[in-house]
Amino acid sequence: MALAVSRVVAWIGMLLVAAGIAYGITAAISHGVPATLALGTVIGLIGYGLVALVVSGALAALIGIEENQRRRNGDE
Repeated sequence: MALAVSRVVAWIGMLLVAAGIAYGITAAISHGVPATLALGTVIGLIGYGLVALVVSGALAALIGIEENQRRRNGDE
């Protein structure tokens, strides 16, 4: 269950990073959005995406450590 949550959080993180890059490119081309608002939104999307990826990686690492300890103790 926790590994599935980790994968979902990783996908959300990747989508947020992709959305931030896409929005940045769109805002740079269209000039309809003020530069400060666009930059803040791009940094926010990419930042939250990277945080989601870090959380996902930490959760997956904890699952791996727990599995390793379980196998070492013979609790199969």
